Amino acid sequence: MATPAFAQDTNASVESEAEAPTSTIVVTGSRLARPELDASSPVAVIGAEEFQIQQTVNVEEVLNDLPQIVPATTGVSNNPGGGIASVDLRGIGTQRTLVLVDGRRYINFGTDQTVDLNTIPASLIERVDVVTGGASAVYGSDAIAGVVNFVLKKDFEGVEVNSNLDISEQGDGKRYNIDATIGANFADGRGNVVLHVGYNRRESVFAGDRAATRVSFSDVSNGQGGRTLIPGGSSLIPSFRVGITGLAQRLGLSNGANDAVRFDQNGNAVLYNANTDLYNFGPVNYLQVPQKRIIGYAKADYEVSSHLTTYIEATFANNRVDTELAATPIGNTTPFRGGSLGSAFAIHVYSPFLGSATQAALQALDTDGDGYVSSGAYGRRFLETGSRNQADDRNAYRVLAGVKGNITGSWDYDAYYSYSRTRNSQVQEGNIQLSAFLASTRTAFRAPNGTISVTPVAGGTLVCADAAARANGCVPANVYGENKVSAEAAEYLSISATNLTQASTQVASAVITNNDLADLGAGGIGLAFGVEHRREAAKFQPDTFLASGDVGGFNAGNPTTGAYNLTELFAELNVPLLADRPFFERLEVNGAARFSDYSNGVGSVWTYAVGSTWEPGAGLLFRGNYQRAIRGPSINELFGGQTVSFDGAVDPCQTAAAATGTLRTRCIASGVPASVVGTNYSTGGTSFPGLVGGNPNLSEERATTWTVGGAFTPDFFRNFSLTVDYYNIEIKDYIGTVGNQNIANGCLLQGIDDFCSLFTRSPNGEFQQFVNFNRNAGSLKTDGIDVAARLKVPLGFGLASGNDAQLEFAFNGTYLMTLDYVAVAGVTPVNECAGRFGRVCSRTVSFAPTPDWKHTLRTTYRDGPGFLSLQWRYIGSSTDEDRNTLYAVERLRSANYFDLTAGIDVNDNLTFNFGVRNLFNKGFQPIASNQQGGNGQQSNTYPTLYDPLGRYFSASATVRF
Repeated sequence: MATPAFAQDTNASVESEAEAPTSTIVVTGSRLARPELDASSPVAVIGAEEFQIQQTVNVEEVLNDLPQIVPATTGVSNNPGGGIASVDLRGIGTQRTLVLVDGRRYINFGTDQTVDLNTIPASLIERVDVVTGGASAVYGSDAIAGVVNFVLKKDFEGVEVNSNLDISEQGDGKRYNIDATIGANFADGRGNVVLHVGYNRRESVFAGDRAATRVSFSDVSNGQGGRTLIPGGSSLIPSFRVGITGLAQRLGLSNGANDAVRFDQNGNAVLYNANTDLYNFGPVNYLQVPQKRIIGYAKADYEVSSHLTTYIEATFANNRVDTELAATPIGNTTPFRGGSLGSAFAIHVYSPFLGSATQAALQALDTDGDGYVSSGAYGRRFLETGSRNQADDRNAYRVLAGVKGNITGSWDYDAYYSYSRTRNSQVQEGNIQLSAFLASTRTAFRAPNGTISVTPVAGGTLVCADAAARANGCVPANVYGENKVSAEAAEYLSISATNLTQASTQVASAVITNNDLADLGAGGIGLAFGVEHRREAAKFQPDTFLASGDVGGFNAGNPTTGAYNLTELFAELNVPLLADRPFFERLEVNGAARFSDYSNGVGSVWTYAVGSTWEPGAGLLFRGNYQRAIRGPSINELFGGQTVSFDGAVDPCQTAAAATGTLRTRCIASGVPASVVGTNYSTGGTSFPGLVGGNPNLSEERATTWTVGGAFTPDFFRNFSLTVDYYNIEIKDYIGTVGNQNIANGCLLQGIDDFCSLFTRSPNGEFQQFVNFNRNAGSLKTDGIDVAARLKVPLGFGLASGNDAQLEFAFNGTYLMTLDYVAVAGVTPVNECAGRFGRVCSRTVSFAPTPDWKHTLRTTYRDGPGFLSLQWRYIGSSTDEDRNTLYAVERLRSANYFDLTAGIDVNDNLTFNFGVRNLFNKGFQPIASNQQGGNGQQSNTYPTLYDPLGRYFSASATVRF
C-alpha cells in the first residue's frame, strides 16, 4: 500500500532504474527538486492506485491503514465526531500533524485549526506523502509529528467519471459516490484547465442494528475477586433515580440510610439496583454517521513565457453530517450556570405524581416543613424529549492565485496568495433548559381563588410554584416514572440551539530556488529561500442557552473569538559532497532554517533542521535527520471561551500526613483552618468545578525530532526494496490543562507557588473552585521503528497476459517503543502509553489504543488487464494503562482484518473494481464505557481502530473519454 519512498516514485510502486522517470520532482519535506533517491527524512507514499483499489472517497479510510497513523475522527465517530475526518500521525494529536495539499496549507475547519479531510477530492489524488518527524523548518508550525501532503494530479486531459457503491452484508449503511473530472490543454500545451465535481452520500447505521453494539456493557464484580461485563449502561435512568437519606429505610425497602430508589409507573419508590436498572443508551447512537457531501474543484495554469506562468485554484465543499445521542440525562452533577445543579432540585412532598406511601415517607423527612425535600444525588433520562441530534452543515472554500517561472539561469521563483474559509452551522435538538426543569419540578397548588399553597387545597390544581415561571408558560413535569412527562411539559422543557463556527486562513508566500547553484564535483548545490505571511482567525458563536450554561444535553460553552498573524523567513540548502567514488556513490548534507515572528505570546522563534544521506554502493543508502520543530497554539487554545468542567480531586490536607511539617504549613496557607488540618473535614464532595478555557499568554510547544535509517535496493534483486527507519520525537511545553488533582498536588505536595493561586477553599477548608486554563505545562516523548518492503515476482505465466503475470507484495509495519505523556512536567507521573489504552492514553494523548506493533501487507496478482489483491491489516494487542485498578478487560487482543479486491480494465475507456472489506467479518473485543470515560471509546469499542460494522461489499466503475 505504502512503499519505501523514492523521489522518482509517482505511484505506490518502487520502480527499477530502467523504469524510473528522468525528470526531477519535489519530494515532500523539501522545496528542492532532485532526481536521486529520497531525502534525509523518510517518506511513505500512498499512490492513486490504492484509492482506486479501496474504492473509497473518504481519504481517511486509506490513510488509517498506514501503521504510522492512529485513527482520529472518521465516519464512525459519533461522540465525539462533529462530521469531520482528521489524521493523527504517531498518535500524538491531530493538531501536531500538518496537512498540506500540493505542498501548501489547506482549509482549516474550526477554532483548533486542523484540516477536515472531507474537503480533499479523492479522485484527483496522485499520491499521498507521509513524512515522519518535525518539518517546521520547511513548512512552519504544526509539523511536530510530521507532514501528510496530498499531491493532486497535474495537466489532466480528457473526461473521467467515477462511481462506486458500498453496502454492508446486512444490507444497510450504503455509501455511494459519483464524480466527474474534465481537463484540457490549450494554447499548444502552454495552458491546462481542470474541472471536478463530486457527490457522496453515506447512510446511517445505528448501534442497535448490530448485535455487538446493541447493549451497553458495564464492568462489575463477578463475586469471585474478579470483574466481568454485563448488560448495563447509565445510572441516569428514565424512571428517575434519587438518593434521599432515610427514604428507602422509611419505606421498608432496605436497611441502608443512603440507598437510592427509583420510581415505578404509579410514582411509587422502589429500590434501585445498580446492576439491573441501568439505562441502555447504546442502541440509539449512530454506529455510522450519515453524510452528504458535494465537492467542486477548478484549476488552471497558463505559461505566458519561460519567465511567467500564472495559475489559479478554487475549491468548494459542502458537508452535511448528523450525530445522534441518547435522550438528555440530567443529574446533580449536570453543569449549570458556572456550577452544577447539585441540591437546586427539590421534591414536592405533596405532589400527586407520587404514590401515597412515598408521599407520606417524604413528608416525614421534611424536617423544616417547607413542603420540599432535597436530594443530593439524582439522575433522570428524558426520553419524552427525544434523542439528542446535532446537524452540522459546513461550507468550506479556498481560492489561490500565483505566478511562477524562471528568473535567469537556474534561478526560479514561485509566489502565491490563498484565502480559505469554513463556516459551520450546527443545529441541536433534544436539549433541555435546566431552569425550566427546576421550575417545572418545584410544584405547588393553586386554589380556586388564585392563592398558592404548598399543601393540597380543595379544588386546587397543580402548578409551578414560581410565579415568574408560570407567567412564562411553565407546565408541571411528572418526572417520577418512565415516559410520564406530558407532551405539554416536554415542549416547555425542550430547547433547540444553533451554533456558528467560522475559521479562515490567509497565506502569502514567495520562494526562490536554484537547484544548480554550484557544483563541488558531486552534483548541483540546491538553495531555496523565501518569505511567508499567514493570518489565522476563527470564532465560535454558541446559542444563547449554551452560552449562559442554562442547558442540559449538549455541552455549554462561551463564545470564542481570536486571530493572530505571523511572518516567516526561511531558507534551505542541499550540498552534494561526493559522488561516483568507492564507498561514496553519493554523499550529501542538507539543512534548513526558519525564523517566525508571531503576533501572540509565541513572539519570535527559530526552527532548524540538518540531515545527511550516504549511499556507499551495493544498493545501500543511509540517512539521518535532526530537527527543532514548534507548534504555535491554536485559536481555541489561546482564546477559547471559558466553561466549567467537574473533575475529581482528593485533598492532601485531609490525610494524616498533613498534621505536621511542611504540608501542614502549606495547607494553612491555602485556606484550611488550622484546627482541622489532617482531619476529614469534607462535606461529601468529590468533584469540584474547574474553569477551563483559553489562555492568550501561551507560548509555543517545542520539539526535538530525529530520524536515522536506511534503504536497501540491491542491483542483484532489482524487484525488491527495504527501508528501516528509527524516529524519536520529544515535546516540551506541551499545551493542555493541568487538572484539578494535579493543581492540588503541585501546590501542596510539590510546593509550586504558581499552582496555589489556581484554587480556592470554602470557609471550612473544602475545595471550592479550580482555575484550569491551558498551560505550557506538559511533555511528551515517542519513538519507534518503521519497516517497509516491496517485492515483485514475475511468474512467467498468466491466464490473460501470456508470460507477463506477476505477484506484488507491499509491507508496512511500525513498532512503537515509547509513548510517554506527562500532564505537568516534574509534578505528575509519567503515563506510559506505548502498547496501552485507557482514560489518559486513549483520551488525552490519542483517540484510540496504541499497540506496540501494527502492520499491513498487500498481496496483488496482476495478469494483463486484471488484478486480484488481498490486504492484511494487523493490529497488535494492548493493555489497560491503570495498573492499580482491575477491569474485566485488562488486555485487548490483537486483531486481523482482511480485504479482497478484484478489478479489470475492460478497455482503455472502462474499468470495473469489486471488493469485500473485512472479508471474514471480524468483529472486536468489547469493553465497558465506564472503563474509559468516553472520547475515542464508543459502542463498546474504539470504532475508528476496530471494525464495528462487519463485512462490506463494494463495486465501482471508471469511464474515461
